[in-house]
Amino acid sequence: MNALDRLPAWATTGVGSLPFNAVDHAVAHVATAYDVPFCPQLPRLDGDMISEWLGGDPGRCGWSPARDRERPRAWDAFLCELDRSPPAHRVVKLQVTGPATLACALARASGTPSRREALALAHELAVWLAANVSAQIRTLRDRGLDTLLVVDEPALHVFGTEDIERVWDPLRAVAPHWGLHLCGPVPWETVTRAEPDVLSFDLALSPLDRSAASALRGLLARGGRVAWGVVQPHRPEHGLHAVKRLREALAVVEAGGEQSLLTASCGSGRMSPAREAEITTALWDTARAVREPAARWLG
Repeated sequence: MNALDRLPAWATTGVGSLPFNAVDHAVAHVATAYDVPFCPQLPRLDGDMISEWLGGDPGRCGWSPARDRERPRAWDAFLCELDRSPPAHRVVKLQVTGPATLACALARASGTPSRREALALAHELAVWLAANVSAQIRTLRDRGLDTLLVVDEPALHVFGTEDIERVWDPLRAVAPHWGLHLCGPVPWETVTRAEPDVLSFDLALSPLDRSAASALRGLLARGGRVAWGVVQPHRPEHGLHAVKRLREALAVVEAGGEQSLLTASCGSGRMSPAREAEITTALWDTARAVREPAARWLG
C-alpha cells in the first residue's frame, strides 16, 4: 500500500515554519494540532528558510558541498515525541528549502549568473540537500515511519521553470514520497512534468483556471495528492473563508478527501502563536465541514 493511502481524508498539516521560541512547545504543537506531524522550522531560533540552510545571510556567507549543516533545532525533541506517540498512520512530513530558491538567493548575493550557471548551482544544491535529508529519512524509517518530503520553492517563478523539473531528482530519489510547496504563482506545466506525489499551493492566490484544473486533474488521476492551502496566515482569515475557497476549487476539480490534505497557504513563522492557534482551528473547522455528508455541506 502507498503510505499516503493511510492518511485520513482531509488530513491537516502545516507548511513548516512555526512562531515559537521554545522547541518543546513547537514539537508538542505539531504532535497535537495536526493530523500529519512535521518537523517544525523555527525562524526565531534557526533563521529564515534561506539562512536555516545556508547558515546566515547569503550575502555574507559562502557555500560548498562540503559545508556541514546541523540538524534543525527541533529535530531531537521531534524524534522523542514520535517515539512517545507516533501517528497512527505512521507518516511524517519533512520540508527542505528548495534548490532553486537557495540558488536564487545565492545568485542575487553574488551577481546575476547565466541561466546555465544558476541551473548548475541548483543541481549541486539539490545533491547536497538530498545527502543531508537522507539521514533524517533513514532515522524515521528505522522507527517504522514513512516520510513525505516537501520541497519548498517560493522563488521558483523568479528563478524560472525551463528545464527545472530534473533539478529535484536527487531529492525525489531519497524520499519514499515527495512533494512541492509553491506559495507563489504556480507554473502548472512544470508541475505536470515534475510529477510530485503531493502538490501544496496557495489556493487564495488566484482562481483555478483551465491550465490549473487540467494539471490538478492529471495529478489526481495518477494517484497524487493535493494539499489545499485554504487559509492565508497573514490575513485575518478563519474557517468560513477556507470552506468557501475550498468549495469553489472543488467545483472546478473533482477531488475527494482521500487525495486531499488541508494546510495554510504558507508557514506561520512570522506570525504570533495566537495566530498559529487560529490557523489550526480554521483547518480543523474546514476538515469537519467537508467530512460531513456532501448533501449537507453543498446545500
